[in-house]
Amino acid sequence: MNFRFACAPLGDRGLIIKLTRDDAGDDLSTSGLIADQIRASNVKGVTDIVPAFNQLAVHYDPTQWTSSSLESPYEEIVRFLNHKLTGIEFVLEPTDRKVMCIPVCYDEKVGLDLLELSSYLNTSTSDLINLHQSNIYTVGAIGFAPGFAYLEGLDASLVVPRRSEPRTRVPAGSVAIAGGYTGIYPSVLPGGWYILGRTYASLFRTEESFGALLRVGDHVRFEPISIEELDAQRGLENKK
Repeated sequence: MNFRFACAPLGDRGLIIKLTRDDAGDDLSTSGLIADQIRASNVKGVTDIVPAFNQLAVHYDPTQWTSSSLESPYEEIVRFLNHKLTGIEFVLEPTDRKVMCIPVCYDEKVGLDLLELSSYLNTSTSDLINLHQSNIYTVGAIGFAPGFAYLEGLDASLVVPRRSEPRTRVPAGSVAIAGGYTGIYPSVLPGGWYILGRTYASLFRTEESFGALLRVGDHVRFEPISIEELDAQRGLENKK
């Protein structure tokens, strides 16, 4: 997989790299792989790299990029990145990004919007659940809250607008959809997405180097579980 990229300044301490696939593909693993490449290069002065969808932000310390040349720190780091990234070709194999299987209970007790959404879409709740859990999703971005992953790959028939009246408290672990995305609320948060189910998986993890279970480019599959399995696992978590 070849790609093209263009850089643009992001204030005086950062830049945006916008990516374009040469084959016009739309694999969201690309920005995550580029971020990995920059991290592995140990670029001096880089303080943070944030991939999202088809671009990534690179934050850097400009005092680490001062030389006797007439180039600005931004021009120097762009020239360095051009040298490092030009001509790189990635082969996207299953091992490039993990496939995370996340257990989800689609019971109506926790799938708070199943009935409303199935009525809105003129389909049965079972068909709605099957459509949601049958796809493999790709993490396009992490945002809104620590650990909240925007997952792309939602079936086109499930693309719906946000709720007209957002909730002030969405339970942690709620699996929801809105627009063209599905996501999992990592903690109790306000939100306007339609809730289809709930997982006991912990999305925000301070012990992880990136602070979250999922990273941009990871793939996610949802595995249906019963309400009894969900309650049992939540009981075990509460005892820790």
